[in-house]
Amino acid sequence: MGDKLMLGVTGLGGWAGAIGQFLEGEAAKPNACFRFAAACEPDQKTHAARIAELRSRGITVVADIDALLEVPGIEAVWLPLPIDLHRPFTEKALAAGKAVICEKPAAGSVDDVDAMIAARDKARRPVAIAYQDVYDPTTLILKNMLLAGKIGRITHATVIACWPRTDQYYGRAAWAGKMQRNGTWVLDSPVNNACAHYVNIPLFLMGPTLETAAVPAAVEAELYRANPIENADTVSMRVTLEDGATLLVGMTHACETLVQQQVVIHGEKGTVVRTNDRIVIEATSGSETLDRQAVGDARQYLVRRFHDEVRGLPNQTSLLATLESARSQTVCVNAAAEASRVFDVPGDHVRSIATPHGTQRAISGIEAALQECVRGNRMLHETALLPWTRPAGRKETRGYRRFAGPAA
Repeated sequence: MGDKLMLGVTGLGGWAGAIGQFLEGEAAKPNACFRFAAACEPDQKTHAARIAELRSRGITVVADIDALLEVPGIEAVWLPLPIDLHRPFTEKALAAGKAVICEKPAAGSVDDVDAMIAARDKARRPVAIAYQDVYDPTTLILKNMLLAGKIGRITHATVIACWPRTDQYYGRAAWAGKMQRNGTWVLDSPVNNACAHYVNIPLFLMGPTLETAAVPAAVEAELYRANPIENADTVSMRVTLEDGATLLVGMTHACETLVQQQVVIHGEKGTVVRTNDRIVIEATSGSETLDRQAVGDARQYLVRRFHDEVRGLPNQTSLLATLESARSQTVCVNAAAEASRVFDVPGDHVRSIATPHGTQRAISGIEAALQECVRGNRMLHETALLPWTRPAGRKETRGYRRFAGPAA
């Protein structure tokens, strides 16, 4: 089959369309490790112009996943799909002998992640999860530092992300803001979709070995919504890990202003502050800054690492987001849903803001409250800043194997 990996992608619209554009650009580079060989798209009328463009460049376009898996030479598929399709399409691709890049999160339930692990092991083909932050070379550098004791024993970490979203965002797909789609758990929320990266990356960085994530032992959660959706648009969560360290998560889409994601990891000998731009390490042994912007698009490292994984080649430049490491994020999301029902924020604490992209619902004071949470390592109700918050529910997760469904 040659050195270049023959890769196909599912879908041409939405995020799948963006992945296709990325693959097309990367495959055209002289040192490309893969060939963008094929795509499948059931709505061939809507995407007729794009299909004609791809075919003119020698890329095969078919109508469904079954036909994609039968395209001659295809070795692997990228699955930028709705969450409920991650498991069945991964299983189908593996059964056909193809390696898989599956979009994040791995799945909506730990049951589905475990089924995907079993399918991968049976097929003996690699599965990578597209948590692109894991593949960023600075992640490898930082994790080696943490494992070497740069900031000493890790005691706790915090992560915040306030990302305003409008009703247009929740109207983009039938499963947006939903608990299920077609009977399969999706648990669509900030922590299981747009901001899932920022839950996964601290869990991964706090993991006990280079390739593994930290394992949750218990999850406390407060879940709220200001939008007319099924699931939460605002989450306050504390995860206690098996080694006793904690991760505090504060995330919302029901806000007026953007607060960029920031992960802070505290150790006995220093701290790490990780943002979209850089990583700053302040330790008793000295300070260091890693420029995340300098390394470029992390997806470049994803496809290279995936190529080398499929080929069985060594790769010392980036790490791999495995199903096992991604499982920890899914456990947190499942446990949070079991620990707390979703409470409506009282209407007199929510503002409706007209924007060019639809109505934006913003909880009064939520940005400042979540910032205070991470400063003080406290959950929303523990700050007493917002009168409508409620004490967190708790779910033990040692040996967690089955999602029992959201709290009633």
